Amino acid sequence: MNEEKEEMRLPVKFIMNKDKTKVLFAEAGRDFTDALLSFLVLPLGTIVKILQKHHGDEKAAVIGSLSTLYNSLANLDTFHFSTEDAKNLLVNPTSLDAGEHPRFDRAFTETRASFIIGDDLKVMRSVEGSIMSTLSSLGVAMTEMDGAETWNLKFGYKEMMALLRMMFVSRKPLTALLRGHQCTRAARQANPVVNKIGKRALSMNPKKMILKVMIQKSTNKLLFAQAHGNFVSFLFGLLAIPLGRVEWYLHSNTGITATDNLHWSIMDSLYGYDVMTTEAKDLLFKPPLLDDVSCNEMDAQFGSCNDYLSLSFDRSKSRCHVRGSTMYMVSDDLRVTPLSVSSGVSVINEMKVALSDVKEMELHVGLEEGLSILKAALTSTMALTDGLINLMLKNKNHQPKQENLVD
Repeated sequence: MNEEKEEMRLPVKFIMNKDKTKVLFAEAGRDFTDALLSFLVLPLGTIVKILQKHHGDEKAAVIGSLSTLYNSLANLDTFHFSTEDAKNLLVNPTSLDAGEHPRFDRAFTETRASFIIGDDLKVMRSVEGSIMSTLSSLGVAMTEMDGAETWNLKFGYKEMMALLRMMFVSRKPLTALLRGHQCTRAARQANPVVNKIGKRALSMNPKKMILKVMIQKSTNKLLFAQAHGNFVSFLFGLLAIPLGRVEWYLHSNTGITATDNLHWSIMDSLYGYDVMTTEAKDLLFKPPLLDDVSCNEMDAQFGSCNDYLSLSFDRSKSRCHVRGSTMYMVSDDLRVTPLSVSSGVSVINEMKVALSDVKEMELHVGLEEGLSILKAALTSTMALTDGLINLMLKNKNHQPKQENLVD
């Protein structure tokens, strides 16, 4: 489905409470459910791009620091990239869905299956166990069903774009979509699994990147970071990671309720009940990295294409997107610009910070830090502070205190 095929409309039945203030749940067949699941194979950069193009820069959802990162990538001169095609591949990340518009007609579930979809995008088989248990699993109280209304709607490309946008700005995207306003995003939650994954992988690959950050002494506020090309390549590479693979990296705890629920529904309610094949489950739960156009799908699934995107930081297996000889300035919201002494001093002056109140710190960014930056970039406009500085302070505070030894 795309804008040229607007006549393709997917039927969805919305069950509203009697006051018409809340979507209790939706019922849909395979077509709409597969279109919803297809969001998971879209690279982060593609999501930013199509939302900006469809809704316009002012109305498009600001996705943490990723929107700023994508715009700075698009505005950075081609001279700074390793090849002429490197920038274009990042601005237009390759995904399983070729073309200007994402495909919403890919088949992931069984033909005869029907589904129930919660307001927070938890997807289940139409009835699991019983009607009562199904409603309970969706968090719908029996009293809410009294006087409930049914709305039969049709979803085309424009409606799917609106739903994709609402996923990133609302805890209850179906209600937000129908009511035409944004709800408050869920508060970010601690994710102990991320640290476990990061530490295990880090022990296998201890490679780290060096990042110098400028900090205001009096407030510990991050002013900006000074980075080599490898760190900037890592940041730009995040934009080519499919949404479902981000969820897999972070164990479905990105802080974005709707995307977490959609991703986890694959294992909780779809694959285990024979409405989804193993191939479809693998494709959605851990979408392959297709950053390099020379890769085929099989190579990408086994991670032999671009390990920079899988956060390994291994130079022997990674493609540096930007020239390594240039230094870059990275702001807290991941705006990337070429660095010079004058530009750095200018930024500090604009922040009304005295140079005598500035200190420079050297940080090492490995897998754990990379995962933390990725998670923060999804939900915060201060990705470096929330994903790196706060992590550094947390780890520092958790270090055991050394006792003074007396000879």
